[in-house]
Amino acid sequence: MEITIKLPDPASPEVIAALADLLARIGSDATVTTDAEWTVDRAVKLLRDTNARTLVLVEAAIEGEGWVDGPSFRAKWGETALRGPSQTITKAIRRGAERGDWSPEITPPFKPTTPDKQGWSKTGGYYLADGLLPVFTEAMRVLREQGPDKENNT
Repeated sequence: MEITIKLPDPASPEVIAALADLLARIGSDATVTTDAEWTVDRAVKLLRDTNARTLVLVEAAIEGEGWVDGPSFRAKWGETALRGPSQTITKAIRRGAERGDWSPEITPPFKPTTPDKQGWSKTGGYYLADGLLPVFTEAMRVLREQGPDKENNT
């Protein structure tokens, strides 16, 4: 038998604890599949939990239709401009998963490319994963409209 339970996103910690307790009593035959897709609401929460440098990267990805060219970005923002944003995103994803904002299995929205020809330790660029350009474009619009410190009401 397959049972589907749909909860509001994010589910409250109490509901998650109750479901975890139920699954523990059921035993190892039960499996849990969580929604690990980026939504505008989740993207706004992620962006609010990052820093200005990361927001510049996201803006560049939106302007580049999902692509941030590493050499061009560094030429505009400085040699160290791409140091940090991916780590900031990774940490924000971890914090969001701990808060229950999204599944721990959610994939990072940005993917690095192969190393830049100018140096093996530099990425050639970043791209937004398939289908995420409209999500993050709308999230940035919401962030600009509501401000970085407001609660997300999307």
